[in-house]
Amino acid sequence: MINLLPPKEKERLLQEKNLKLAVILGNIVLVSIISLILVLVSVKFYILSQAEYHKTALSEIEKKYKTPEFLFFDNYIKTQNVKLQRVDNFLDNQSSFADSVKLILDIERPPGLSFSNILMHTDKESGNKIKTSISGFVDNRENLLIFKKNIENSQKIKNINFPPNNWIKPENIEFFLSFEII
Repeated sequence: MINLLPPKEKERLLQEKNLKLAVILGNIVLVSIISLILVLVSVKFYILSQAEYHKTALSEIEKKYKTPEFLFFDNYIKTQNVKLQRVDNFLDNQSSFADSVKLILDIERPPGLSFSNILMHTDKESGNKIKTSISGFVDNRENLLIFKKNIENSQKIKNINFPPNNWIKPENIEFFLSFEII
C-alpha cells in the first residue's frame, strides 16, 4: 500500500496517534493510581476498625481482671516470685560454699591440728572469690608449718595470710589464717 499523503499530513497523523497513545497511557496510570488509593484507604479503615475492636476488647478484659480477688493473687504471685529468686540465689551460693568447704577439708592436715572456726563470705567486687578465715589449735609449730605448706600447694587458694603472732609460741598454738578461694 502506497501512502500518497503529503509529509505535513503524515506528521500531523503521527502526532495525533502519539497524543491518543499518551492520553490512553495517562488514563491507565491515573486509573491505576486511583485504584491503589482506594485500596489503601479501605485497608486503612479496616485496620482502624480492627484497632478499635481490640481496644474495646482489651478494656473489657481489664475490667474483668481488675477484681480485688485477681489483684490479690497477682500481688501474691509477684511476692512469691521474689522469694523464689532469693532462694535460687541462695542455692547458687550454697553450692560454691559447699565446694569451698570440701576444698578446705581435702587439704591434708597434720595430726594435732584442728579447726575451731571457719568463716566464709563472697566478695562481690572480685567476682567468684570466696574470702575465708580459719582459726584453730595446733600442738606445735612444725605441724602448723606443714599445714601452711599444704595450703600454699593448693591451686585454688590465693592470698594466704598467716599473721606473725601464729609463730610466737612453740607449742599449744591458737592460730588464725585468711585466704581467698578462686
